[in-house]
Amino acid sequence: MRIMDGIRINLGSGELSRFTKKIVRKLSDMKDFYYDKSAVKEILIRSDPIIYEVYAYETERQDGNLSFATTILYPGKIGREFYMTKGHFHEKEDRAEVYVGLSGTGLMLIMDKNGETKIVKIEPNSVIYVPPYHAHRAVNIGDKPLIFLAIYPSDAGHNYGDIKLKGFSKIVVQENGEVKIIDNPNYTR
Repeated sequence: MRIMDGIRINLGSGELSRFTKKIVRKLSDMKDFYYDKSAVKEILIRSDPIIYEVYAYETERQDGNLSFATTILYPGKIGREFYMTKGHFHEKEDRAEVYVGLSGTGLMLIMDKNGETKIVKIEPNSVIYVPPYHAHRAVNIGDKPLIFLAIYPSDAGHNYGDIKLKGFSKIVVQENGEVKIIDNPNYTR
């Protein structure tokens, strides 16, 4: 009997030893997700920074299968707002997801369809459950990359469109050197 190697996570970089898809999200990909459009434009004149990278190991999209991915969310801000993932609902809204913090410090915004939002801290060894019918977004509030593992049903899909259109009800900003969670001025129900 042959023993196979499992897939490994490089805890320093966040990369998977094997992956089926790599996604690189730059500010130009995220420009509609930040509330301060003038800050976005000003930065894009000079550069197009990478906000986050995803290394996904996806299995066949069928009921019962699981896929997983690591995300490396870099430190930084657009205006006062911290770097974040796009955030999404699932296409199959009745699907849940689990996140495991590997390194760095961040927050997970978990929002229901009515805009009610819970905030959960992401740090090494933390496990976060995202229930069905909830959008979720990670935010890096530290000065090092925030790295986490996500485990999700392979048939869940990602619905970024609703978040692009309506936003999240809360955003995470820095005010006077402190992390603040405030109402998103661009959020629509």
